[in-house]
Amino acid sequence: NSHGFDKSGSVSGYVLWINGRGVMIDPPPYSSATLEREGIRPRTIVGIILTHCHADHDAGAFQKVLTGSPVVVITTPTIYKSFIRKYAALSALSPALLRHSHRHKPA
Repeated sequence: NSHGFDKSGSVSGYVLWINGRGVMIDPPPYSSATLEREGIRPRTIVGIILTHCHADHDAGAFQKVLTGSPVVVITTPTIYKSFIRKYAALSALSPALLRHSHRHKPA
């Protein structure tokens, strides 16, 4: 609904579909809830690509890894370390617990 620079609009996120399975790219906040509202079951989203750790593009990744459905986080080791450190601090969850909630595939 927005170009991402409108303070009254929402940010954008993308889902890449491959053989009926989705990979979210830089998922904004509430991505999982939005997809479910559209009738997309959580287990059909099997991956997340993170290009950077700004909250408007990684908060949806954090929410997704907490759902319990299997997901692979694809990103560079540097971005991955930042993601884990950031959300461990914000959530009071241990970094080890966060790392065990998904699989990381280095890009």
